Amino acid sequence: MKAKRHQTGKWLYGILFVIILPALLLAWSYGTEAIVGLPPIRDPGWGAGIGGAGLLLMLWGMYALWKYGRGLPMNAFPPPLYVRRGPYRWLRHPIYWGFGLFLAGASIFLGSASALWLVMPVAILGMAALVWGYERPDLEQRFPEIDKQVWIGLPENSDEPPGWHQRLVVLFLVTALWLPGANVYNFLLGDTAPAAQWPWPMGPAAGPALVFGISWAFFLLVPFAVTSRRELRRWGIASLAGGTLALYAAFLWPAVGGQFLPAAAYGGEGLFWNIPVFEFLALPAFMVLLAAQAYARCRSRLGILVSAAGIALAVGLAAYSEAPWLHLLSSLAVFGFAVNLRCIWAALRRAAEWVANSWKEWVFGPVRVINHGFYVGAGALIGTLIIGGLAGEAYAWAVVLFAFVSIIFSALWAQLIEGSEKLKRPYGYYGALVGILFSSLAVRAAGYDVWVVIGAFSVVMPWVQGVGRLRCLVNGCCHGAPVESEKIGIRYFHPRSRVCGISNMKGQNLHPTQLYAIIWLFFIGFIQLVFWQWGLSFSFIFGMYLILTGLGRFVEEAYRGEVQTPVRYGLRLYQWTAIASVLAGMVFTVIPVARPILAPAFGWNIVWAALVIGAFTFFAMGVDFPRSNVRFSRLV
Repeated sequence: MKAKRHQTGKWLYGILFVIILPALLLAWSYGTEAIVGLPPIRDPGWGAGIGGAGLLLMLWGMYALWKYGRGLPMNAFPPPLYVRRGPYRWLRHPIYWGFGLFLAGASIFLGSASALWLVMPVAILGMAALVWGYERPDLEQRFPEIDKQVWIGLPENSDEPPGWHQRLVVLFLVTALWLPGANVYNFLLGDTAPAAQWPWPMGPAAGPALVFGISWAFFLLVPFAVTSRRELRRWGIASLAGGTLALYAAFLWPAVGGQFLPAAAYGGEGLFWNIPVFEFLALPAFMVLLAAQAYARCRSRLGILVSAAGIALAVGLAAYSEAPWLHLLSSLAVFGFAVNLRCIWAALRRAAEWVANSWKEWVFGPVRVINHGFYVGAGALIGTLIIGGLAGEAYAWAVVLFAFVSIIFSALWAQLIEGSEKLKRPYGYYGALVGILFSSLAVRAAGYDVWVVIGAFSVVMPWVQGVGRLRCLVNGCCHGAPVESEKIGIRYFHPRSRVCGISNMKGQNLHPTQLYAIIWLFFIGFIQLVFWQWGLSFSFIFGMYLILTGLGRFVEEAYRGEVQTPVRYGLRLYQWTAIASVLAGMVFTVIPVARPILAPAFGWNIVWAALVIGAFTFFAMGVDFPRSNVRFSRLV
C-alpha cells in the first residue's frame, strides 16, 4: 500500500510540474497581457532558438538525474545519489536554468510582454525560492560531505592561485549579469530624463573611444591580475552585488539610478556614437572602481597608481553620460555598498543580536508593558501616515477599521495554530491575510472603495512588517534554526525570549531569520511603491504583494527553528501557506479593477487615525496581564 501511494505521488507530482504549472503560467500571461504596459519583443527565430536551447538543457539534466542519480527529477522524491556528471558538472540546477531559457524563448516567440516581463521573472524567483527554501537545505542534509563545486560558479575561498577556467567563469558571470540587464533597462527605460542636471565642471579629457576602450580593458583584465581564488571570489561577489543593486535602482528610479548610459543612448553625435555595438557595451563607473580596488589589493606596490587610474576612468565614463553627476554619485554609492558587504552584514547581524537580547518590561499593578510593543506601534503609526499620503484624508478612518479587523484575525489565527498554556496571545501573519476578507467587507459596508485601501496597504505593509520583525527579535518568535557559522548566526540569552523559554535554544547560534525577512521586505516595499506610481490597478498591486512576500516567506521558513510549527509532507506549515499566497496573488493580478483618480490631501484626520492605530497595535502586541491565565491575557 505504501509503495502504491509513493507511485501515485510521483504521477501527481509529474502532472503538476509538466502539465498544470506550465498551463497555469500560460493562462497567467494571457490574463495579465492587457495590464503589463511594457513593450513586447517578438522574434520567432530567436525565440525558437533560445527556447529550444532551454528545452535541450532541461532534458539533458533530467537524463543525467535518471542515469547517474538513479532517480527522477522530482525534489519531493529525489534521486538517492548525488549527481556530478552531465550538465551537473558544469552548473547547479540545469533543469531550472533550462526552464528559464525556455520561458524567455517562448515569450519572445509569442511576442508576449506579460510573459517576458512578468511571468518569466516571477517564475525565476519561484525557482530560486524552491532552491534556497527546499532543495539546498535538503542536499546539505543528505550529502553533507560531498564537494558541490561546479565549473560555472565562484571559486572557493582559498589562497590558491585560480585556474584559467575560474578566471574566465567569474568574468563571464559578472558580464552575463550586467550586459543583458543594462540593455534590458536601455530598451525599456533608457530614454528617462535625469532627475537633476547639474553643471559638470570638467569637459571630456579624451575621445570617447579611448575612454571606453581603456575602461573595458581595465575591467576585463581584473580576473587575470588577481593572485588568489579568495581575491577572485571577492571581486566577483562585489561586482555581482553592485550590478544587482545598480540594476534594481535603475529599474525602480531610472531618473537617478539609471543615468549610467553613455550619451549615445540619448543621440550623441559623431562617428563613434553611431557604432551599433557601443550602446550594448555600456560600462558604469562603479565597475571600474571595483576593478581598481581589486588591482590595489593584489598589487599593493601599484595601489596608488591603479586607484588613481580607476578614479580617472570613472570620472571619464561619467563625463560621457547624459547626467554626469548623477552617474558618478550613484556609482560611488553602489561602490560603497559592494566593497563593504561583509561589514554591512556584520553590523546588521550585531544589531539584530542586540535587539534580540534587549527585552525590557515595566509592571503597573496587573498590567505589564513590554518594550517590543513600541516597535510595532511605531511601525503602524508611520505606515498609516504613509497610507494617508497615498490615499488621502478621506480614507483615514477606513484604514483604522481595516487594521483593527486584520489584527484581530491575526490573533485568532495564531490561537488556532500555536495557542497553548505558554502562548496565551500569539499573533500570526497569515491570520491577518485571512482577515483581509472580513476587513474588506467592513470597509465596504462603511461606504469606502475597498480596493483603494487594499492597494495602499499593499504598498506600506512590507515596511510595516519589517519593523514588526524587530518585535519578533525581542520576543524570540519566528527565530531561526541552528547554524554553525558565527558570522551568520545570532544568540539569544534573555530568559523572557521564546528561544530560551519555549524552544530551549539559549546561547545557541541561530539563523537570524527575522533579519532575512527585514532585508527582503525592505526591497519589496520600493517595488510596491513603484507599482503604485506607475498607475497599476490596486488588485495587481495586492497580487504582487502576495506573490513577493510569499516567495520570501517560503525561503525564510526553511531556516526557522520554532518547535511548535508543524511539518506536513516535507514542508513547514507556513511554507504551504506561502505557496497559497503566491497562487492567490496570481489570481488577484488578473482581476480587472478600474483605478479611481485620487487627489490625496494630508490632514489632521490622518494624524489622528495614525495615533489610534499606533496605540491599538502597541496595546495589542506590547501590553499584557502577566498574573492572568485567561486566553489572550499574556504575551509571554
